[in-house]
Order: sequence, then C-alpha cells, then structure tokens
Amino acid sequence: MNWIDFFKNLTIKDILAFIGAAALVLGFFETLFRVVPQLGKLRSKFWNFIARKWRHKRLEKKAIASDIETTVNEVVLELQSELPSGWLNRASIEWVDRDIRDSDFIDGEMILRMRPLEDQDTNLINGVYFFFSKALFPETKEIIPASVRKATALQISRRTINNKKSFLKQKFETSILEPSIKEDPSILEYIERFDGLDRKGFFTGGFLREIHEIATRSRFRELRNKMEEEIKSVLAHIVDFVSNIPKRNNPDWRWSRKGPATSYAFLLVAQPYHGGVGRYVNKAKKHFQEGVDRIYIMGAKQEKNFVKKVISAVAGLPESRLAELFELNRDYRGELSGIGALFVKGGYDKNVEEEVETFFESEKTT
Repeated sequence: MNWIDFFKNLTIKDILAFIGAAALVLGFFETLFRVVPQLGKLRSKFWNFIARKWRHKRLEKKAIASDIETTVNEVVLELQSELPSGWLNRASIEWVDRDIRDSDFIDGEMILRMRPLEDQDTNLINGVYFFFSKALFPETKEIIPASVRKATALQISRRTINNKKSFLKQKFETSILEPSIKEDPSILEYIERFDGLDRKGFFTGGFLREIHEIATRSRFRELRNKMEEEIKSVLAHIVDFVSNIPKRNNPDWRWSRKGPATSYAFLLVAQPYHGGVGRYVNKAKKHFQEGVDRIYIMGAKQEKNFVKKVISAVAGLPESRLAELFELNRDYRGELSGIGALFVKGGYDKNVEEEVETFFESEKTT
C-alpha cells in the first residue's frame, strides 16, 4: 500500500486519534522543558523545528516566545546568585493582540504578556526589559521612586543584552533606552553612575541591597517621603568609594556610611602580601563597635580560598551574623566574577560553617 492509499483509507476517528497523539507528545515535551530549566535551549530549537516543518502561525509565535523565554531564564539562573534572594523567578511569555496596560502586569506572577511584533529582535529586547521591569524590587516597588526602578531595569537589561546578544546592544539603546530617557529625563541622573558601579561589582553587590533594605525599613516612617534624596546620598557615597579604590591608604577615604535607616561598610578582600585574616576581622569588629550594622565583604574570585577564610573568620565573631553570600558579576578591580558576603549585627549561627562550605563548593565558585 502506498502513502496515497494509506491516507485515503484514514477515517475521521483515525485522524482525531493522530491529532490527539501529536498533542500528547507535544505536551509531554513542553512539560519536560519547563520542569528542567537547563533544557531551555533544546526547547527553543524544538519549537523552531516544529514551526518550520508545519508552517503554522501559532507554532511560529510559540517558537519566538520560547526563544525569548530561554534567553530570559538563562539570565534568571545566572542572576539568582547575584541579586537578593527571592527577586527572580522563571518567566513565560503570553502573547496578546492588543495594547498592554499596567494592569496586565500582576505582582507575583512571572508571566510576560507581550504584544507580538514582526521583528523578532524587538520581541526579544522587549521581553528582557519587561521582565526586569517587573521582577526587580518585588516587595518595595511602591516605595522606591519610579526613575530609580526604571534606571535599574535599564542597566541590568543593557548588561544582559550585551552579554547574551551583543549584536542587539545598539538596537536596545535606540528602541528602549533612548525613549525611556525622553519620557523621564531624570533617569540620566542614575544610568551612567549605575554602569560605573556595575563594572566594579558594587551595583548589584551593595547598592541594590542597601536601597532594598532602606525601603523596607522606611515603609511606615517619614523617611519614605525622602526616599529619593536618601538613594542619591547612598549612590554618591558608593560612587566616591569606588572611584577611590586605587587610593586605599588615603586616611580620608570613607569606608562606611551611616544613614537615617541603615549604616554599612565595605571590606575589600584579596590575598595580602603580609599577614592573614586578622586585619579584616579587626576592621569588621571596629565597624560594629562604631555603630555600623551592615558589612559587605567584596572579594576577588582569583583568591577565593583566602576570601573564604576571611568570611569564615568574620562569621565567627559573636557580634556578627552572616546574612547572605552572593556572586558578583565583577570584582572591585573590574575583573570578571567576584564573591560577596553581607554581615549584620547578631548572634553566631551554628549552621554558618556549613553554609559557607556549600557556597564555596558550588560549581559557580570553582
């Protein structure tokens, strides 16, 4: 029997059975790809292959959405260990055939509702920017000024596009960054300085964490009305601090800042030519004694074993509690990858040694 006779003999029941089986197979693969994030690229290739073979408009949209989801979720996996815990969740794309309103973006729901465009590059750029616009500052959006939130989303989106799809950087700046600045010129007060901090690991490492903490503590205080002024003050201090890193022996260099909501200090850790962890432990003690309640250790990944010793030693102080360990996109010298830790005032945690071991044994810090 040839293929023509085969298809002629098919009944409606046979056709429906085939469609049902195909739907089950496609559904199985879609579920598998979603359950295992690492299969994102395979998922994207799968839907692109199906779309090319069947030439179906709905499947073509699915393939484009899958490609955007893959790029966004790759970034989510990378940034989850860099940004504060709980900020980023996996995303999915849902196409809508109408203008998108603010009400379409529901808090706590990582579904990007996008109006599809013919230009797939623009779809991708929009997907990345929409995601960060929605995901950052999940608990403090209503407190932090819109210009700060927009500038933050723009900075992380620009870095993401440059790292993942560098050929789209110019398009992102033309289609997203420039219109955003025209709509809100105050973004210019932040975007250049944000980029400078990001090149030394301080943007996601210290600045965003401080802003989030200040906003959290100021929710029901008068300081909430002066949030932008306080953010600018923190930004000015950290920018000045970073610009003076080559002059670390300058006695006038401000290692710490005490504000109306929080106070913080920085310790820059790399393998010293003399001595060991003692001088870092003594600096941490001194900061706590002087009233600082948050200490950031910014370490160079090339000397991660020494950074680990410093973090473990500071964690052992009776007045110190390890609040968070995190990755840095760059260390304080501007080299790729770094290690960060945040300590707060508090009692010793018996589980801290295991937490440090787990972090430093993870694949990302090897």
